[in-house]
Amino acid sequence: GCTRCHDQHPHKESLLNKHTANLACQTCHIPYYARAQVTQMNWDWSTAGKEMDLSGKAGVTYRKTMGTLTWKKNVMPTYAWFNGKSGVYLRGEKMDPSKPTRLSWPLGDIHDPNAKIHPFKVHSGKQIYDTGNNIFITAHIYGKDGFWTTFDWASAAKIGMASTGLPYSGHYGFAPTKMYWRLDHMVAPKEKTLQCLDCHGDHGRMDWKALGYQGDPMTNHNWARNP
Repeated sequence: GCTRCHDQHPHKESLLNKHTANLACQTCHIPYYARAQVTQMNWDWSTAGKEMDLSGKAGVTYRKTMGTLTWKKNVMPTYAWFNGKSGVYLRGEKMDPSKPTRLSWPLGDIHDPNAKIHPFKVHSGKQIYDTGNNIFITAHIYGKDGFWTTFDWASAAKIGMASTGLPYSGHYGFAPTKMYWRLDHMVAPKEKTLQCLDCHGDHGRMDWKALGYQGDPMTNHNWARNP
């Protein structure tokens, strides 16, 4: 973390230092990520094994072994409370295919004294799952019988699930997923950090209600954790 080297109150302006009680340093100092090179934002496995040509589609690449990959540059982060710990999806856990399953996510909320608002990259995808048991499938990918050789999802699913010891109904589909990746690199020069109106303006980037506030805490004069 930034405060391993820097003081908790590094600014000359006291109002900025007040922010550090609720905001991680990275929140203001990483206004965008992937500023120099594109980063992968979505990985759709459901199209793997097919013959597709997406060469004319900007920001998208296709590989028969991997499916459709979507890339972006200069991306605004997603913001969430984070206390330094994360939750993860465990193999064999039930999931709901009608909505994105979180594979990893930050822990903490507005009531957690150890949490601060932190920037994240949210990577989305579409992954193979067992439509009978509603669990994600550990597909067999490598080797002579693997998907990258046979391009047969049914076989890859059967072999993979047998190797894990998990039940398999024999039927598969593809369901949406998302992962939260914390941002700590790509700190911008101080001249390019977020300014007041980037968050507190009429079109500010913060979703205050999603973060647990009744509205913009600057407008409501409510800086407290308890909304």
